[in-house]
Amino acid sequence: MKKLFIANWKSNKTQEEVEVWMASFKPYIGLEQEVVIAPPYPFLSLVADKTKGRDDISLAVQNLSAYPAGSYTGEICTRNLEELNIKYAILGHSERRRYFKESHQDIANKVDLCLAANIIPIVCIDQDYLEAQAQLINSELLSKCVVAYEPLAAIGTGEIAPVDEVSKVVKEIKSIFGQVPVLYGGSVNPENIVPYLEVTDGVLVGGASLDAKTFANLIQSE
Repeated sequence: MKKLFIANWKSNKTQEEVEVWMASFKPYIGLEQEVVIAPPYPFLSLVADKTKGRDDISLAVQNLSAYPAGSYTGEICTRNLEELNIKYAILGHSERRRYFKESHQDIANKVDLCLAANIIPIVCIDQDYLEAQAQLINSELLSKCVVAYEPLAAIGTGEIAPVDEVSKVVKEIKSIFGQVPVLYGGSVNPENIVPYLEVTDGVLVGGASLDAKTFANLIQSE
């Protein structure tokens, strides 16, 4: 199975910087892995246009509304995305849980809406609430998710989790969700990524994805 490499740009970049990133990454298109770009919402159309017709790069959103289309000012629902060919949605990132107080039930609601729209949910979890989150997701939908293990202590801190610990959590996740792809997220870079790829199905990359060449080097580190 191809490894999954997700570039989560978070709330970064201007339109011009996105143009530069896409141009810089273009020579690396065709890498023999599954590459996913998750830009901020204002740049979804731009990135979708730059990757249109390609089967080597997919598009993801960094979050979704827990509600369907309707009177929910400021929210982005699955219907808003229908023509953008979105393949994945990152749900329950630790930053969403921490700063925006998203609950396990909120994430479970988003999983339902995602799958109803044929978007694959990437459910972000830490070990502390793995079981609590899984219990609120419809049991028939667990096996349709991708799971990203992101220990809070490693998010944006430069501190990575021990590989043996990650390996144990991956096994625990698969015992609960089924044989789903499990990613690691937390301060990975081209220098430290290799052992994590040996025990996971890919990585959710934050800071190291902001520079196109660094992200490409990370993908090629396998």
